[in-house]
Amino acid sequence: MRLLGIVAGALALVLSSGAQAQPWISYHSMEDRFAIWFPSEPVIENFEWIDAHDDARPARRYTAERDGDVFTVIAIDLTEAEWDVKRAAYPHAATLYRQKGNVTYDGWAHSDRIDGHRLQITQDDGRRLYFVTHFEGDILYILDANVSPRSPPPGRFEQGLQLLDLEGERVRYDLEGNRISRTDDLHDALGGADLDGPINLGQGDQFFQQ
Repeated sequence: MRLLGIVAGALALVLSSGAQAQPWISYHSMEDRFAIWFPSEPVIENFEWIDAHDDARPARRYTAERDGDVFTVIAIDLTEAEWDVKRAAYPHAATLYRQKGNVTYDGWAHSDRIDGHRLQITQDDGRRLYFVTHFEGDILYILDANVSPRSPPPGRFEQGLQLLDLEGERVRYDLEGNRISRTDDLHDALGGADLDGPINLGQGDQFFQQ
């Protein structure tokens, strides 16, 4: 009986290790013009986002879950919004998220030198919420990782973000604010499955040709 218990425990450990070893996928949406790491194929949901002027804006939510940790990308279309709404887009999003718990980090962020904001929040139940937001090309992007107290920080999720233009080119700027083209393709940059789309191959940055 004891031997059976040991075998059963070992089998459970192997199965658990195998589940944890499942690779993340490199996912991209040309509709909302982003690429990112997800732990699995995300579920996509349309909804309305309420902007800083209390107007409803069309939005999509991409959500994937693993072992109780939930990883979400929200893409909000602000094409029809007034300039002041666009200007306030990511500060407004940060203000809404600050209400979700105890803020332990609150500061500036960037992705490919696209300005944004970052929050780390501990919720009442002990779960940790990692929030990053950016505004680019009339789309407000929100990364929302809701993880258990024992889970590691979602570095792969946050650092894998790439924002794309209408032609599928990765959007990137230099230190002076000039648009440059990152010529590594999504496969090389994210390390996941090969992706279709008009992503340039190459080894580094060059000035973007309009």
